[in-house]
Amino acid sequence: MNTKRTAVTAAAVLTLLGTLFSSPATAAPPQGDFTATGVKIRSSYNTTTSSVRGHGNPGDGYTWMGGQSNAEAVRCPDGSVKDHWTYVHNNRTGVEGYVSDCFIREF
Repeated sequence: MNTKRTAVTAAAVLTLLGTLFSSPATAAPPQGDFTATGVKIRSSYNTTTSSVRGHGNPGDGYTWMGGQSNAEAVRCPDGSVKDHWTYVHNNRTGVEGYVSDCFIREF
């Protein structure tokens, strides 16, 4: 086998192996939006001791950054009660903090 053909074959094999064993693409974090006007973005997952860092509005959009379950329960506008808060990044303003799941929806 000539040297040129061997080099081309070896390169093809290495490319194929790299494709087969490369790590999968990292999925983008979940996105969503605020469901009410003036949603408070807080420093922690409670309404009594946390400070307000900013506000979210429909159309701002958010990027999911984490969350906290079994936190302070909040009565939602529809009458349900939720005790999960999501840590979000407001895509329009850049403000980050906790929002009760009563006031956000994931896409």
